[in-house]
Amino acid sequence: MKFFKGLPTALLSSFVFLSIISSCRTESIPKAPQNPIEATSLPESIEDPSAAKWKRIDKVARKLSATLVKNVLPFAVRSAGEMNLSSSCSRGLMKFLTGVKQLKLWAIAMLDASGKIPNGMFKGSLNSLGDYDECIETDVPGHFRGQYCLLDIVPPLPKRRRFVPSETIIKEFVNVTDPESAIGKFITFGNHYYHLNFRTSVCVPSTCNGEEIQKISQKVLEQIGLEFSVTVPNCEIKMETFTFSTSEIVIIIVFSLLLFLGLTATITDVWLKLKSDEEFYQETLSFPIRCLLCFSFYTNTVRLLKKDKSPDSIKIFHGMKVITILWVILNHTYYYLNFQAFSELLNAQEMGKEKAFQLIANGFLNVETFFFISAVLVSYGVMNMKEERLNVFLYIFRRFWRLTPPFMFIIAAVYLLPYVGSGPVWKETITDRLAEKCKETWWTNLLYINNFLPNSQMCLQWMWYIPVDTHLYFLSLFVLIPLKKNPRIAFLINGVIFVSGTIISAVLNVHYGLHPTAIYVYNHPEDISYYIERGYFRTYLHCSSYCVGLTVGYLIATRRKFYIPLRVNLIGWLLAFLSALTVLYGVYDWNQGNVPGIVVSTLYTCTNKFVWSLALAWVTFACVTGNGGIATTVLSWEAFVPFGRLTYMAYLVHPIIQLIYIGSTRTLIVANHRTLVFMYFSNVVCAFMCAYVLSLLFESPFMALEKVFFGARSHPREKTTKSKSKNNSDIFCDKKENDCSVSHGDNGICAIKVKYYEGYDA
Repeated sequence: MKFFKGLPTALLSSFVFLSIISSCRTESIPKAPQNPIEATSLPESIEDPSAAKWKRIDKVARKLSATLVKNVLPFAVRSAGEMNLSSSCSRGLMKFLTGVKQLKLWAIAMLDASGKIPNGMFKGSLNSLGDYDECIETDVPGHFRGQYCLLDIVPPLPKRRRFVPSETIIKEFVNVTDPESAIGKFITFGNHYYHLNFRTSVCVPSTCNGEEIQKISQKVLEQIGLEFSVTVPNCEIKMETFTFSTSEIVIIIVFSLLLFLGLTATITDVWLKLKSDEEFYQETLSFPIRCLLCFSFYTNTVRLLKKDKSPDSIKIFHGMKVITILWVILNHTYYYLNFQAFSELLNAQEMGKEKAFQLIANGFLNVETFFFISAVLVSYGVMNMKEERLNVFLYIFRRFWRLTPPFMFIIAAVYLLPYVGSGPVWKETITDRLAEKCKETWWTNLLYINNFLPNSQMCLQWMWYIPVDTHLYFLSLFVLIPLKKNPRIAFLINGVIFVSGTIISAVLNVHYGLHPTAIYVYNHPEDISYYIERGYFRTYLHCSSYCVGLTVGYLIATRRKFYIPLRVNLIGWLLAFLSALTVLYGVYDWNQGNVPGIVVSTLYTCTNKFVWSLALAWVTFACVTGNGGIATTVLSWEAFVPFGRLTYMAYLVHPIIQLIYIGSTRTLIVANHRTLVFMYFSNVVCAFMCAYVLSLLFESPFMALEKVFFGARSHPREKTTKSKSKNNSDIFCDKKENDCSVSHGDNGICAIKVKYYEGYDA
């Protein structure tokens, strides 16, 4: 077959290259002394045998390298003219070949830094990244530097068919060759080649650009006889200096000012605390000083670690939020990957067939917990207001004020990520996947419409949750406004929203022909995006969880103490547990490739979130009304409180941490559970550590500023109450500090205090 034309020559060349490299990985032996006296001072007869062997190795290596260059040089000269290479590139390549012939250390280092044939190709290891640092550290003064280039080798493929299991043989390739042969084995992986390429790397002179490297690589494949196409996704040289754009300079200045404000406020805060004998000295400070102290790392840390002592607080939500964010990070650990940086990818294909893995494969349900918590906190907080009417302006303003700064600052930080690391896959993982997308579509995040963008264009894909929760938050106004005066009308509207969301979900599920969930055997990125864009990111799909949460919030506000008979309680817990497991693990057979029809798919789409939220509703109602037993004790554990307050920032930053790790890798990462579980635990630790720092910089100050600004609008009676009740006072709250510091939020991730509406004109 033409497929193998020239293959012996290629193997021989590879053997020669490897022989040269292997023989040159030891320091060269010093030449024999030129001074005759020194030469006769040591008798030749007593020369160490190992030294003689190294001399012979040196001769063999030089002979092989000279023979290799002699054979390659005519082809290189002829091809350079045919490919119209630039003069600088041609000179650099000739210098490189001369260096190889002379066994120059820098030339052999460039060969050594280039990728070889991957190990374990039949287990799904398609990549050989070479040695990135060895390449870019190479310097030939006066001529060029080492340039690291990735080569993607794309095999010939027919037009891709949507929703074909990855392990299925492409029908055009059936009976092409002996299935027991090596080529037959490669052909069975054909569906993977649509989104995964054979990848290697070359270390070449910096005088050649990526287009020229692509031409040379394509020419080499043609000479070998492989009719594959070659692309060069990236070429890099060592950067000594960076040039920041205007927007990046502005971001650096803003971050520096925030850090300066934080340090200044912390020093001022500590100094005032040591100077004053009164515990609540901050109440007497001027307005500008109180604004400054909102940025104090010390006060915000104390506030973060403060215990939840409010009798009206739903304490089990601290545990729920922490457990859910841990599940979200686990799910994203397996999802936000760059598979071109992994080896043994066939292991990943088998993961979807494991029963226990459905917790991750069907992890789309975890976010429903946040929607549920968000709705419960909103309705519960409104029911506990003293006013009869909801202040709609404050309701909307607080949403934007408390959510927008943190995630917009995270997006701003993403602009600077390309400068903080490097690696073979850094550009495609960090620069292209995060920074460049955010530079193009950051404004959609600011307008809370990013969940309607195609998945490939979204700035930080996981932020789809924020606009969806915000849309539902605003939609809930139709329920919350009449909730206190006329609950029947409120729940009639709530039912209309629930039914409308379900009907829209069903109609569009049929229209788009969606599966019940993202089926694991359809692992092409386009197939995954097709589902999540239409069957996961849209707001109407999550109305059921939010509507159930609004109902539960009202119930626990009006029936805080409710006796449930033991038998009914046990049946309720059992049904909640079984229903949650059913919707979570019921996808197991589908992930084996047995995908249901449109009727079952639509039925599951319209009911899975509702059933999941009903299970959460029972857990919440039972625990809050005193029927939760050990579940209440565990979920209300005080250690969850500070971590629960950090879940919003942890949610925002944890995929970035993971992608930074993957992007900066120098060697392939093994795709197995052990590796990914270790990655998961490191992500959790780093996510909460970063969340703490970023919360002090971006989140807590703005929450504190809001209370300082609006605190001046409190009624006189509240100010009097505040001054008299010092044990419940703080600079950040007015009348009931315990309630406002730990009570309930409108967001399941970031606890936003609805009860702070007390004391304002409605």
